Amino acid sequence: MKRALPDTDTVKAAIDTVLDEAASSGRRPTVTAVEQHLGIPHATFHRHYAHLIDIHFRPRIPGPRADSHTDRPQAAVAKEANLRRLRQENTELRRTLALYEEAIRQLTLENDALRNRATVVPLPARSRISPPSRP
Repeated sequence: MKRALPDTDTVKAAIDTVLDEAASSGRRPTVTAVEQHLGIPHATFHRHYAHLIDIHFRPRIPGPRADSHTDRPQAAVAKEANLRRLRQENTELRRTLALYEEAIRQLTLENDALRNRATVVPLPARSRISPPSRP
């Protein structure tokens, strides 16, 4: 035996209830919630009450917040600032490493000369330090 479908006023009342519940909970209202409230399958609801979705439900759904698309969340801004800081530190560390590599190279040559009882000739500093290697 087929169950009688609710009348238009009952469906409107269910839509109002779902919209109020969604507003109080901070969630977006859905047609599925209206269907569940009425106990009607999706296809049946859409077949008989599609006009109410367009006329009574969709116009009353609140739009997205104005600042959600224009302003980035604070976490994203903090993440970008952190990445910028880390990149800068990485660049500085690569420069420092290049200087230490040159100092170690010179000390190695001096150490070898002293061990072999040769005269130590101070080497001139390189005119150009090689750029830091990229990983």
